[in-house]
Amino acid sequence: MRRCESRRRTWLPIAALVLGAGCAGSSGPPPIATGTPCAACGMGVRDLRFACERKADHGWRVYDAIECLTRDAGITAGGTGNAWLADYDSRTLHAADSLWVVRGAFASPMGGGLAAFRDRAAADSVAVMTSGRVDRLAAFMAEPIGPTP
Repeated sequence: MRRCESRRRTWLPIAALVLGAGCAGSSGPPPIATGTPCAACGMGVRDLRFACERKADHGWRVYDAIECLTRDAGITAGGTGNAWLADYDSRTLHAADSLWVVRGAFASPMGGGLAAFRDRAAADSVAVMTSGRVDRLAAFMAEPIGPTP
């Protein structure tokens, strides 16, 4: 009987930790649904290859393009840590500072020619094909980007 009680005392805290960890919230943003209005320009998100989000004081702000994210009042050259961009190839969201951004001559929702890539080789390839350049988002923050909405 004591052996059973001892096992129970050992496994109950471990089980509680495992179950509690499964209920913990995600540190990343919620998925972006097509049609969600852009927080900056109001257009609906149509192409998830360009969609992005940033954590604001009262929730997540969704953008239809990196250009809108960069124009938003809460973003500055050093403040990309709370921004998440979609990988152009997989359409999955990743922390902005982990992606390579291409600015080239290709169509993007707001006309600035910005797209993000997890894979540097893919970014370099697109940059060559579009006469663009590759850098991190922070490097593009101080530059004027495309036409205004």
